[in-house]
Amino acid sequence: MKEHYSEADLLETYYMQPSEASEIIAHVNGCSECQDRYRRLSQKLSETSACATDKPETFWSRQRMIIGRAVERARQESGSSAARGGRIAAAAMLAFILGGAVVYKTVQPAKAPVVVVAQQTATTPSDDMDLQVPRDPWQDDELKDFGTVVAWESWNQ
Repeated sequence: MKEHYSEADLLETYYMQPSEASEIIAHVNGCSECQDRYRRLSQKLSETSACATDKPETFWSRQRMIIGRAVERARQESGSSAARGGRIAAAAMLAFILGGAVVYKTVQPAKAPVVVVAQQTATTPSDDMDLQVPRDPWQDDELKDFGTVVAWESWNQ
């Protein structure tokens, strides 16, 4: 057990749960020196909580004047910032329009491209040119892979 508690330790008892402060309270009840410290501490706390909150009328008039000036200054600044924003928006719009005009003038529309069509002559197949078409279309090499899927022979019967 501690010999004596400091004012800081005693002040903590104000913020502790009674079950947490039971050791300190038991010591204070048995120690006259800690009782005196506790009394002085409680007197200090009661004096600070009982301080006068009534302010003279000059204090309140001064506060109103300070707040009024701050509000007026904020209004003036917000008005000037709106005008400044408008000027920036107008400058951006002008730059956009001028930029578009410059690009439009520099990029001339291209003339229609000239399309040259080569005339092809049709040749008639001669007898010696053999067309590579199989006699039976179902016997084509491309369809052989699908023979297992569809039984072509069953359709003919």
